[in-house]
Amino acid sequence: MTSPSPTSAYAAEDRWPASALRVVKLLFRSAYWTVSDFGWVWLGMTTLTVPLIDEPAPDGPPPGHPERLSGLPLTSVERALEQQLTG
Repeated sequence: MTSPSPTSAYAAEDRWPASALRVVKLLFRSAYWTVSDFGWVWLGMTTLTVPLIDEPAPDGPPPGHPERLSGLPLTSVERALEQQLTG
């Protein structure tokens, strides 16, 4: 007395058709490659085509900044503040 395997009857009902699985696999694969290619291009654009420039540290406010517009000497309060800031 043999009984049919319960898993075989349920497995046939629960499985998706092979074509649907193939479509899902294709969608995931294309999405993966699209994201991967975009990331590579994005990283490649910033690291390969843009030269890395070592700029020297600025030595004060840029030209045209309000601190450079006045030729007047600093007051005692301004000198004290500058001493505190530049220490």
